[in-house]
Amino acid sequence: MSRTALLLDGRPSVDQPVNLFSFGEAEMRWLCWLYGYRLQGFKQFSDRFGSARVRAVPDPDPRAAVRADWMRRPDLRPGVPSPVPWGPPQPGGPVVWTPPGWPPGVGPVRPAPDRMPLPSEAEIAARHNPRALLGLGIALGVAALALAWSLPVPGGILAVLAASCLLGVRPYTRYRDRLLARAAERRPLYPEGGTTVSPPGPPPAPRAGEHSDREETR
Repeated sequence: MSRTALLLDGRPSVDQPVNLFSFGEAEMRWLCWLYGYRLQGFKQFSDRFGSARVRAVPDPDPRAAVRADWMRRPDLRPGVPSPVPWGPPQPGGPVVWTPPGWPPGVGPVRPAPDRMPLPSEAEIAARHNPRALLGLGIALGVAALALAWSLPVPGGILAVLAASCLLGVRPYTRYRDRLLARAAERRPLYPEGGTTVSPPGPPPAPRAGEHSDREETR
């Protein structure tokens, strides 16, 4: 993620291939949010090779600029409010990613899975279009009928493909509708009042028995 974060340096647009071996589309949207960008395009080339092309532009929201400036020059002094929750790894929590320029061992807190950024309704509608699948099924069906007598084997293959497309329209539509419902109910990335996380305090003092044992070994 660090190499990708370096691309989000305030330039007017980003249109670059990125490696996705350690993160996916949801993390890419979160990364853009952290650095004041909006993800406009995400086209994955290959699951096997973990690569995708990303298009992003700066977010015009003034809060995005404040957040991006803090991410690039974080003020991690105790008690100083921050636009993004941050801290060390928590027991049982996810691995903390340390952004470029940050001290080792700390980083922004990753949102809960049900709070990770989602595509907009327009993006979902454009990416998941059941009508396109329906049109493909009809076209394949027409081609299968045209070849039914002259080339029955290719015609039969096209008929099977056409049936698969047509049978997939309804479940594909339900899947698209579930994505749209999730996007409509999007929640803030972090709970209200959870935008400031105190840095870790000093390590606990040794217990009396441990202290005396160390003294005896000197």
